[in-house]
Formats: sequence, C-alpha cells, structure tokens
Amino acid sequence: MEHDYAKALRRQAWLRHPSLGDPSFDAFEKIGDTVHRSRPPYEWAVNGSLFRDPPTGDWYLYAGLYPYGYSHPQHPGHFVIYRSRSQGDSWECLGRGFEDEYFAGEVYFPGRSLPLRSCPDVVMQYDAETGLYWLTYDWSTKPLNGESTPDDDSGAALAWSESPAGPFHRLDAPFFSNREQKGKLGRFTRGYASTVLKRRRDWIAFILLDSWGFDAWGLCCMTAPRPEGPWSEPRLLLSGDRMDYYPAPVEFYPCFVHQDKVYAPATSVAGNRNYQALFAADLEDAHHPQAWSLVQDGGFWHSRPLEDEAYGIWGQTVHGFVHEGRLVVMYPAKDSRDCGTLSVAARPWDEPFTDGFTLSGHQGRSLSPLLAAYRDFTLDAAFTLTGGAELLLRYGGILGPDRHGCLALAHDLCFASSSGLVMEADGNWRMIARDKQGTETTLSAGRLAEAPASLHVEIRRGTALIEINGTPVWRGSLPDEAAPLAVAVHQWSLLACSQFRIQGDAERYALRYNALDALLNAMQPQDWAPDNTLPFACREGFTGEGAVRAKWNINGDGFRVFSPKGPGLGSMEIWVDGYFCGTADLHADVPQPSAPVYVVSGLSAGRHGVLLQPWQGRMAVDLLEVTGPPEPLLKEK
Repeated sequence: MEHDYAKALRRQAWLRHPSLGDPSFDAFEKIGDTVHRSRPPYEWAVNGSLFRDPPTGDWYLYAGLYPYGYSHPQHPGHFVIYRSRSQGDSWECLGRGFEDEYFAGEVYFPGRSLPLRSCPDVVMQYDAETGLYWLTYDWSTKPLNGESTPDDDSGAALAWSESPAGPFHRLDAPFFSNREQKGKLGRFTRGYASTVLKRRRDWIAFILLDSWGFDAWGLCCMTAPRPEGPWSEPRLLLSGDRMDYYPAPVEFYPCFVHQDKVYAPATSVAGNRNYQALFAADLEDAHHPQAWSLVQDGGFWHSRPLEDEAYGIWGQTVHGFVHEGRLVVMYPAKDSRDCGTLSVAARPWDEPFTDGFTLSGHQGRSLSPLLAAYRDFTLDAAFTLTGGAELLLRYGGILGPDRHGCLALAHDLCFASSSGLVMEADGNWRMIARDKQGTETTLSAGRLAEAPASLHVEIRRGTALIEINGTPVWRGSLPDEAAPLAVAVHQWSLLACSQFRIQGDAERYALRYNALDALLNAMQPQDWAPDNTLPFACREGFTGEGAVRAKWNINGDGFRVFSPKGPGLGSMEIWVDGYFCGTADLHADVPQPSAPVYVVSGLSAGRHGVLLQPWQGRMAVDLLEVTGPPEPLLKEK
C-alpha cells in the first residue's frame, strides 16, 4: 500500500512534540517586508499584536520593545505603533504608544509609591457600541536602578482612546496586580501579557501566567460588567494541571476572536520554539475551564530559511484577525544577530493546511518520527535542504527533552538506537548507525556534486539500497525489523519536504519517552529528586513522594510503564485522561532493573494524558513505551 506522508491529508501521521519538533503543513505566506527589526538598546522586540480598525480598515501593529534578556534598569520596555493603509504591503511608524512622561517614569497609579516603568505588551479592542478603543497593557514598577523593594508590583491594566493610534487615557487602577493576587493561583506567581475582549453582557480578560522555578505557563481569566470593573477573582483555564492531553511547555499571548469563538494560540518555550498549539472556546463560555479544547496540536506555523527568522518564531505566539476569509497575523522571530523581528503573514481561514511539510532546527536539533512502522518498503522523497538533516530508516531512540525546563532541546538519546542517512546542503552524506548510548558509527560516506534534493530507498529483508539525486550511494544491511521512520534536522537547519511517498505495509509502532518529559509536562521539576542508585532504563531517573506527579502526553492506543524496583520504593497510581486505572507495586528487597510494571491497552487511538503519582511511599519515574496502530487509511486526494 502506498502513502505520501508529505500530503496534508497525512499530517496526523507525524509525531508532534513541543520540545522535539513539529513538521508543519500550514499555509501561511509572508506579506511584504519585515515590519520591525530590533536595534540597540531594544534588541528583543519579540512581542506584538495586530489590529484591524473596523471604521477605516487600516492595520495597526503594536510592537513590544524589550532590551536584550527582557529587562534593563536604564531601558524599560515600551511599545511603538505601526500603521498600514495598504493591507500590509507598507508600514509607517507612528512612534511611542504612551507619552514621554510614562517612558521617563513620571506616571503613577493613585496610591502607589513607585512609578510605572514598563509597558511592552499591548492588545487593542474596539467597542462598536461606544466607538471607543480599549488598550490592554502590562505594567511594572521596577525601579531604574534595578533593585527590588517591597512596593514592587506588576500586572495588567486598561487605557481607552478615540483612535487606535492614541492618545491613550489610562484607568486609575489596574485590573490585575501580582502583589494582590499572590498565592491565589497555586504555583503560578506572575500574570502579565493580557487580552481584554467584550462579550454580550460583560468583558473578559485573558492573562498569561508563569511560575519561576517550576517552568510552568498557564492562562487564566477575569470578568467584569464594564472595563472600569469591578473585576472578578482570576480563574485558571489552561495549564499542565489538566489530566488529559495537554502540550507543555507552551506560552499564551495574545488571544483573538472569530465567529463568537475565542482562540488562544500557544507557542513552545523550548529551545527551538517550532511547535504551536491552538486552543479554543465559545466566547460566552470562555470563563469555564471545561469550555476549552485543543483544536490543533502543532502544525500551526513553519519557519522559512530567511535571515529574519534564523531562530524561528520566538517570544510570544502569532496574533491577528480574520477578514474576508483570511487569517492575518503578526509573528515574532529572531535573526542571526539574536535580535527580534516582527512580520506579517496570512493564510485562508478555512484552508489552514497545504501539501508539503517543513521541519526546522534552530538552537538545536529537531526530530519527528512517523506514527507507523515499516519493515520492507520503498521510499521516494523530494525536498529542499538548508543545513543538515537525517532520515532515520530504523528508529528506536528514547524521546524527550534534555532538561525539565524552558529552552529544552531534544535529548541526545532521542537519536540513539537508530540507523539512517545524514545529508548536508553542501553535498556531503554519510550512512550511520547509533547504539543505545547514542555512539555513532559511520558505515559509508561521500560527497555529491550538488545539494541533495531527492531520495530513493528500497529495503527488502534487511538489505537497503539508497539513491540520492538519482545516484546510488549505498547498499548494505539494516536490522530486519519493523520500526518507525523518523526525520531530523540539525541546528540552524530547515527541511522543506514536498514528497515522502512510502510503498509498503504499515504496521503498529512503538515509541519510548524519558522521565524528563514526564516531569516537564507535570510542571513539577522541583519536586522530584534525581536518583543514580536505582537501575533505570533512561539515563536520568527520578524518585519522589507526597504530592508529586509525572505525566506524559502520548499518541497511541496503549502503553507500558517501566520502573525499577527497590527496598526504598512503595507503589504508584496510574491515571489516563483523568480516570484511575490501577496501582503498581515498586517494592523489592534488592534493586531490580527497570521493567514493565503496568500495561494499558485498548484505548481509543489518538491523544491521551498518562499520569503517575505515589499511592504509598516513594515512587520512581523512568520510561514510558507507547504503542499504536498506523494512521487510519484514508483515501488519497
């Protein structure tokens, strides 16, 4: 049977993971030139928002200007306004959004001892009933000398105007204060970047949350009868606390509305940031956590081999509006100087995908296996390559990040226990095999006269024949077993694949995930202790007790939980999508090597959340093996 995994119809056959990689089939095309390129002392313009003015049709881009590293005592963050009267073809800069007094630290909220010093993140909302424009902005009172004081505070506030360009009139009090909300949102210690939207009978604010030390991000909301308040207490909507499938770590900001639904795009805060998710809820019900669902897991955005996008999408996620059947967005990125850029792109709203996928690596390698295993097959692929890429024909690595925190990259063992072809854009190639520790052996190597652009692979009974650009380059033996194929790209590399056609029988797949992935998804890196005494299967194993949790987000219909056993361990609970499955005994008189301690089968094929937590005493978290059927056979276009 033949399937082309570069067709948009087959997009769900690729694994998507916030820390590992995301082959995107999105249909976005850049509009015009880059709108804003950062320069000192505001090197990190990596946040922004896009607004279409209903009365005039003009577009406004609000660019959030940050110094390098997001903060500097002498250069507080602020925003500038760009306007386009040509639907993004050209832009004019209208200057700073707030007055010079604000920028100079001479503006105070009544009753507060410290001035407002930072306001880079803003989102515009138009109230057709009153003709007023409402600007949501974040604020901070960090002193100029950078020293903290007991009066320091930050949060979100509102200002109104009669024009999208201002001047803006700030309300006397903020609607969100981190000092006032301290301790009300669990592990989340800071709210900042926000979006305020009008509903039929009230207003709703969506506030991005983070938590220093836990590397956790979330989204909460508040409601009020009018912008002046009174505003409700915040309610947590989206976070890694959800028991079902929930990609992590991802960061929200801003939200947008279309046809009475509110959409919350979320961008990975891992090192490569090439993964985006899209959550949605009915606007009128959006204050209820259960109203929100994941409507797109990855594949929302792709990077281009452009200087202005060297780091890929970076900072926040995309933001924009839907008009005349198109989703128009502002997107942030960073160039090779490590400086922010802001650009605009669009795609059809009802046709978000196109044939051909892009997989990029920026600060590290990216990897995506197929959710299907093949033994004997023929592969024909066509692509363009910037940098380096790998086609792993027999994939058996352990998936997961290299740390349980932001800026995580694919773990070295993601690429272990695999055999395949490494290609470089300069024409160099090599056949490699990696053992279970990731040690690489070169089986053969050579150099092409031109950049690789096509592949032909035939594997029969463990014998492989490989052609690049129509030229045979290698014939040899590979393990005679069914295994997933995987595509990987190297640091600062990009693969745009227009064809990935496989002729062969797709079989059930098995993929393994490390413990670091489970801790990152559960937002509990601080609560687990590294353990090098027990015989773990993964390089890094952890133990914990009490109110600890470990969670994997999987795609399949079953799994096996691996764990060592030992005298200091008790038992653990296993949950799937919020439903209790059972317990596993981890106690043994002498340490025993990691092995399956609990098996679940017969789940519906697709996305699930697998959660582990202690039942009695101390537990270990090690490795999860996920199994599933190949992507359901759908009729080709």
